[in-house]
Amino acid sequence: MDSPHLPSILKTAPATQDTTTTVEQVNAGHGRVTSPEETPIYICAFQDCNRLFPSRERVMVHRKRDHDSEDDRDILTWNE
Repeated sequence: MDSPHLPSILKTAPATQDTTTTVEQVNAGHGRVTSPEETPIYICAFQDCNRLFPSRERVMVHRKRDHDSEDDRDILTWNE
């Protein structure tokens, strides 16, 4: 069985302007190095969905609701 993978170029989507972030928030910095233990990431790779979730359980809720599927394959993660 092939493992799921993300395409090298994801589908485009319209950009929206950020109207809530303040100059102070931008200047305060907003990034840091993390690890899989600190930042779980699960990606729904079902039918090129590519949405991000914080847990496998949340991916499955999304799958049932948005894809009408209980298939637990095609989930990308660095946490397992």
